[in-house]
Amino acid sequence: MTVRTVKLELEARLVATGSGLFSRPSGKVERKTYGDGTERLEVSIRNLKVPDGTDAVVMADGIEIARIVTRGGSGRFDESSRDAGAIPGLASGQTIEVSIGGETVLRGELYVD
Repeated sequence: MTVRTVKLELEARLVATGSGLFSRPSGKVERKTYGDGTERLEVSIRNLKVPDGTDAVVMADGIEIARIVTRGGSGRFDESSRDAGAIPGLASGQTIEVSIGGETVLRGELYVD
């Protein structure tokens, strides 16, 4: 098992924006940069009252960074790469939003963890 050192970790807790169409949705975003040059972006969402196969768009300050297809009201995006620029660059203080059908259902702000 290889141990990797985390050089930078950004995190955002995603909370409901108050829409009555969704039942207490929540989520989390993690963006990590490791000492070996690997970068990783993980996004998880849950408790959405939407049909299976619904697209959820994840945006950072209005720019799409991930797309998640929901199953059972939940979904996950998990991507890692050693290629520079393959994983979207993010910064502390950026606003992360998840929208479904053009409606923002989750929002959070990135912070250094």
